[in-house]
Amino acid sequence: MTNARVARLRAQLAAEGLSAVVLSHPHDVRYATGYHSVLERWTQMEPFAAAILFADPAKPTILVIPEANLGIVAVLNRHAPTCTFDEIRTFDMLNFCEVSRYVDPDRASSRLADDAMAIAGAIRGTCQPDIAAAVTAAMVDHGLVGCTIGFDEHRLSAAAMSGAPHVYRDALDLMMRVRVVKTPEELARYRTVGKMADRVIAHAGSLLHEGADWNHVQAGICDFMVRNQVIPVDEGAMLFGGSYDGDDFIPDLFRTAGNRPLRKGDIVILETQGVLDGFWIDINRTAVIGTPPPDYQRLHDILRDGFLKMVDMLRPGVSTNSLPAIGYDHLKAHGVAAPEKLLVVAHGIGLMPLEIPLPYPAAGLAGVKQGFVMEEGMLISLDSLFFGAKLGPCHMENVYAITADGPEPMYAAPLELIVADRSSASAEAAFA
Repeated sequence: MTNARVARLRAQLAAEGLSAVVLSHPHDVRYATGYHSVLERWTQMEPFAAAILFADPAKPTILVIPEANLGIVAVLNRHAPTCTFDEIRTFDMLNFCEVSRYVDPDRASSRLADDAMAIAGAIRGTCQPDIAAAVTAAMVDHGLVGCTIGFDEHRLSAAAMSGAPHVYRDALDLMMRVRVVKTPEELARYRTVGKMADRVIAHAGSLLHEGADWNHVQAGICDFMVRNQVIPVDEGAMLFGGSYDGDDFIPDLFRTAGNRPLRKGDIVILETQGVLDGFWIDINRTAVIGTPPPDYQRLHDILRDGFLKMVDMLRPGVSTNSLPAIGYDHLKAHGVAAPEKLLVVAHGIGLMPLEIPLPYPAAGLAGVKQGFVMEEGMLISLDSLFFGAKLGPCHMENVYAITADGPEPMYAAPLELIVADRSSASAEAAFA
């Protein structure tokens, strides 16, 4: 965990009167320590790791993991201090740990064992039978009995209560407020993510052509992502934004299957989503198969100009709830039919695709109607979708860093309509 993250989180703990926070959601554990493994991607209901951070800077940052995963920490830190902590507490995970302790007489050496032993000096206490027991032991050893402790998972607090009585406080909202403002190091990482996002959306556009099968397009973009160390959101990798019923486009806000080969004049919404270095790619452009009709080109350009007006308001002290009206007024002033069909959402992005710093539940209507005040250092994804039926849908989305001097775009892909025509050079070449 970087010094900036430590200071920000500890300051928030002190402000809320918490002695410590116990984190077990994978996103929060990764935020606090940098620890992650393939086990978290199994999306089990029970956590496979935890982190304990104290308000007191003299206290250690504690990482709680299965003993069998000690080698993972060494691998994470092989080239750089990705996973940082002061102390490790271990627990058994099924019987993996028992087996890993057995020394195989037929192996002269074990790289995994060597990696694990390299960090053995950070281990405190004995290996516990489960994660709750390990957290409880750490709480007792560090004097947290009777203290006010924040947890991002109430069940872990309940499991530790008998062995380490404490005053429970929910830490979910606290962690979202802390995580939504990025550190300089995180912003630098996202600039690298942004360059890959440009390549991904360009590659997606290059796969479109008359007669293209949507399943093949999806497979192509997934292949491109995986070969470039991007984890696709799922086997789809992109949102199509609707489907065709004969010649009529049926709008849909979420993924639907393409049910016929693409034809000239078809509108395709490309929203490529995936994870790189722990951060989400969320970039959106609209494509047309063949030369777009003039009326549709005009609609796209009107939406783009309205989008840029909203972008100009991405500044510290401005509430995200003011943005939809800007887009609506722009469309209405330019005679766009049904401007009410414009959907505008401004949200934080990072370890999750939607980071909204409002009290739980934040993803309801309040996420837009109430919104939140932007702060310097936030990463804001501005999402603008028009689903008017007369000419068809139109969509664009970009991520911006909020700075004192104005929004800094994280993606360089042009906000222009993608014309999918095999006779033109691949759009990917522009970002190669």
